[in-house]
Amino acid sequence: MMLILIAVLILQIIMLLISPLFKYQWPFSLYYKHVFMPLFQDNEKLRWKFYLVPLFYSSIYLGVVHLAIRSVIPQLSSGLHFVDYWFFIPFFIVLTPATGILAAIIGPETTKNYKRRSADEFKYDYLLFYPNIKCRTCQLPKPARSKHCNVCNQCILAVDHHCIWINNCVGLGNYLYFYSFLVLNSLAMSYAFIRSIFIVWLTPHIRYPKSILAFNLLTGCFALICIVFTYLQLSMVREGMTTNEKDKWFTVHEYMREKRLVRSSNGRWYYDLTEQLDLPPDQHEFFSTNPYDGRVYRLHNYTLIEDAEQINNIYDEGSFTDNLRTLCLT
Repeated sequence: MMLILIAVLILQIIMLLISPLFKYQWPFSLYYKHVFMPLFQDNEKLRWKFYLVPLFYSSIYLGVVHLAIRSVIPQLSSGLHFVDYWFFIPFFIVLTPATGILAAIIGPETTKNYKRRSADEFKYDYLLFYPNIKCRTCQLPKPARSKHCNVCNQCILAVDHHCIWINNCVGLGNYLYFYSFLVLNSLAMSYAFIRSIFIVWLTPHIRYPKSILAFNLLTGCFALICIVFTYLQLSMVREGMTTNEKDKWFTVHEYMREKRLVRSSNGRWYYDLTEQLDLPPDQHEFFSTNPYDGRVYRLHNYTLIEDAEQINNIYDEGSFTDNLRTLCLT
């Protein structure tokens, strides 16, 4: 029976990988239309799919906790202390999933549902974000740092990303719970791994069961994954940007490196999309960094941006703690 389930799973993975390549050929066309597209491209169909990853995380977490309580803690009891039993172990077991649940059920603020002044919390920088723009889907004004989420079907304020692990958007209103969830996962897995390894190392004369090895492998791998992901998330906070803004800043800096980013005398930003940059200045064609503005501009008095120091990120308040406070406590 197990072999049949494994074979079916492998077949499904193969079909998911190759069906887009042969989507016009039968029988792959049927699989692509009725399985691949509803699963990966159509957010309105099979809405239950968005709960698969949170359920996967929950099963992994509960499995690790069950292994710890049933096998690991009794085996390592001689090396555990009062503070382990009455503080660290219950603290991590309870608070880690609790913050995840809060991050999942507490939605971020949106253009349809926000606290007073939240929509005006961030100014427009006229580089990444511009005023007087309506969302093409919501038909509501787009505040600075907002973005429409195709899964949640609404514009999220100060959006970071739609997190598949909690099936919720991360934005203004639930940053605190999301970052707490990341940090607690990293600390919980690191504590479990280091504490177990340390006790085993101090008792080389004891022959421990294989469950201890399995526990160490699981917690060690998950600790590494959680730490890396948490570091990547918090490093963007340090830089004063969100995941949503990261790609926008990358584009801006790419144009700067190609010597195509300019700033006009009135402080507006443009891309020089002239094919030959050695043409006379009056023959250059400029486009606004505003993606909603498709007009061609002719500029005569502008500054070529050649150094990142010439670009000011108004959303960076100068320190990690200030940026974190703005996102979490606004």
